[in-house]
Amino acid sequence: MIGRRILITPLNWGFGHAGRMIPLALELKRRGNEIIFGAEPSLIPLLEKEMPGIKVISLPGLRIRYSGLLPQWLCILFQIPRIIRVSLHEHRLLKHLAREIQPDIIISDNRFGFFHKNIRSVYITHMLRIPFPGPMRFFEWFGAWLHRGIISRFDLCLIPDYPEEINLSGRLSHGVKMPVNTFYMGPLSRFVQDADSAEALLPGEPYCCLILSGPEPQRSMLAEKVVSSLPFTRIRILTGSSLKTRLESERVEVITSPDSITMRKVITGSSAIIGRSGYTTVMELLSLGRAGVIIPTPGQTEQEYLGEYLHEKFGFVTLRQKDITKLAGTMERLDRMHVASIPGSAPLLENAIERLFEKQIKGK
Repeated sequence: MIGRRILITPLNWGFGHAGRMIPLALELKRRGNEIIFGAEPSLIPLLEKEMPGIKVISLPGLRIRYSGLLPQWLCILFQIPRIIRVSLHEHRLLKHLAREIQPDIIISDNRFGFFHKNIRSVYITHMLRIPFPGPMRFFEWFGAWLHRGIISRFDLCLIPDYPEEINLSGRLSHGVKMPVNTFYMGPLSRFVQDADSAEALLPGEPYCCLILSGPEPQRSMLAEKVVSSLPFTRIRILTGSSLKTRLESERVEVITSPDSITMRKVITGSSAIIGRSGYTTVMELLSLGRAGVIIPTPGQTEQEYLGEYLHEKFGFVTLRQKDITKLAGTMERLDRMHVASIPGSAPLLENAIERLFEKQIKGK
């Protein structure tokens, strides 16, 4: 295969979308392609460390504003006009960027505007169906229809999940009418890449690992609630950026912007894991053969659905944030949970990469 120049652009929605593109970028580079990775400026130092030899450029994107009081879905609803404006702006930006770097392939993780009529454009999402809150669920057909329209502008759509009954995303990407250019590629996890380079487990007393993801103020709010709910537990906190509150003490360690090796070491060495029910977190934990207590971000319908779907599956136990005083008791249930192994995804990824380099998708 002749090497191509590939532009990868993840959604600017925390580190999750960028993180799950790391293993794909590294695999494509290993196969002799030139990779250019466009990301939010604040993520560039960590991405450069995670992907040596890959050029990382500043490509700011949509910033969703969240509230500590309003449901997250309502915050997003109010910002739909802005989301549309940003998508249109990104589409114009891509035209200029394409003339400058001349990529052969563009890979967009949930960035609606990153498609080009003259360049093979690939869209990655785990959410063909956008979940609506209970009273508004009858509008989901409209969201799915709208999303299919967006996907149809791309040459190929890849879903980081399994196609069969055993899957991680449930109704988000199953049981919904799929565009003809859509294929499953298997879960993505950057920990697979450093499996042979992980250092020894962290020594010392048993500890709980808290993985923080998503936007503020909910990220710092969760950290405060977990620390106060487990007053006699040693906690190591993994967070992509600094918290709005100071929590470090003799029993609480905050590790900011950890690389993959450090994260792997902390996660696999912990006696219990707590985190959000974000899809990237789920994929990464299961790739390490671990699960834990997942706490959906209140009002974020995707995480609330995933929390409901994954409860007592694959070793996960779901706890609502308002019930966090029950955290200690919930963690005791983890000892009785079996962490199910997930199927290998190498054949799915291989098939997805083959389709990535096809000239066209039949029937589009």
